[in-house]
Amino acid sequence: MPFNPNLPYNDLPIIPPFVDLKNRNLLLTTIEASDAIAQLKTMLTMSSRTINNTMDLLSPLFVPEAVSSSGIENIVTTNDSVYVAKIKETRELTPAEKEALNYTVALMEGAQRVFKKGFLNTNDYITMQKILEPNKSGIRNYPGTQLTNPITKVVCYTPPDTEARIRDLLSNFEKYFNEEAPTHEVFARMAILHYQFEAIHPFPDGNGRTGRMLMPLYLTQQGRLPVPMLFMSHYILKHRDEYYKKLRAVTSNNEWHEWIMYITKATTSQALYTCGILEKIRKAINGVKTTLREELPSVYSSELVDFLFSHAYFTQKDFEIEVSVSLMTARKYLQQLENAKVVVKSKQTGKNRYIYINPSYINILKQA
Repeated sequence: MPFNPNLPYNDLPIIPPFVDLKNRNLLLTTIEASDAIAQLKTMLTMSSRTINNTMDLLSPLFVPEAVSSSGIENIVTTNDSVYVAKIKETRELTPAEKEALNYTVALMEGAQRVFKKGFLNTNDYITMQKILEPNKSGIRNYPGTQLTNPITKVVCYTPPDTEARIRDLLSNFEKYFNEEAPTHEVFARMAILHYQFEAIHPFPDGNGRTGRMLMPLYLTQQGRLPVPMLFMSHYILKHRDEYYKKLRAVTSNNEWHEWIMYITKATTSQALYTCGILEKIRKAINGVKTTLREELPSVYSSELVDFLFSHAYFTQKDFEIEVSVSLMTARKYLQQLENAKVVVKSKQTGKNRYIYINPSYINILKQA
């Protein structure tokens, strides 16, 4: 039976599909992606020696990806507002800020599970989605879900509509996700997996964001990246129409090669883009280290530098706790850092308190 977008796609084929992954053009784009990811892996490894290879220290770098991924779903916020949101009280957050913050938490949770277990299963996907959408969590167990064109309102796709079928497809998905991929197939498989998750559409909400999170997590699970640091949503947001066009073409016309090429080229582009961000941060870290060693040698410590480059915005209390200093010492150090122009103090809007900013870091993050 030909595909009908108005009917539940309960006949969605399991993966892998019958597609030649040794196609010459695919292999050429795979080589480019492999080289770019290897370069990124090297930079992340170098960065981890600087910032102790902890997810807490890397977490600010997940915000630009969260903002872009939310933007694809027309949830609009900015990198800067999300960084400020981290020091707000929950009741002060906008819905868009909450969603972006939830994205970073869900991605970090997924990463920790890969580090701990070496794999992700359906329960892990459910946990990540629940962090994203706490009020709309779990596997869909009701019919009627349809995806429509936001402008024309025409139905583009109707996903599988029974919980049993969705769970069967997820079982096949997790098997393919966790098996060791041949070197030349890793990026093609990532594209196949991303399509399949979008097509299964297992949750009431948060499917796109969960699916995009799973791409860098897959590269981490496969050992191609030490941490899931790859701004894929940044590329997809800029090429959103092409993304949805090629995604739908797989469903309607089985155009796998074009889809895999799109995702593989996106991987190359974003690996190099992420390298550029990391290089800017590396230079900023070295600049701050030089300033501290030359102007404030009594204040300098690796822990202090780690703190400054893991908090885009912070309060004096944050500084006291995480640098492990007393209130009086925190005040003294922050005044010295402000005098040396390492940090900038600013009164928080609507609050009787000040926040501190590392300008060399936040300027990079705002533009990421």
